[in-house]
Amino acid sequence: MDDQEFLDRIRAKIERLAGRAISLHLDPEDKSRIKVEFESSVPQVTLGSAALKYPGFARMAIEYAVAALRGDRELGSLEFHMLLARN
Repeated sequence: MDDQEFLDRIRAKIERLAGRAISLHLDPEDKSRIKVEFESSVPQVTLGSAALKYPGFARMAIEYAVAALRGDRELGSLEFHMLLARN
């Protein structure tokens, strides 16, 4: 599977779990970035390039994006750690 197909699958999974459309972007400079922006009508999800290399980071980024989209807000680090601990 090439990188674009993998990103398409990540986008589709986030959309399916969150129940809404998103725009997914890859940040090649900040490898560990996970950000969800709500300024436009379609939320912008930005993932660091580590998502292409490390499957665990990709899974964690998906969890974060889905939780943020469901809550319609960015999550704090403590809140996200608690979410991960429950799963």
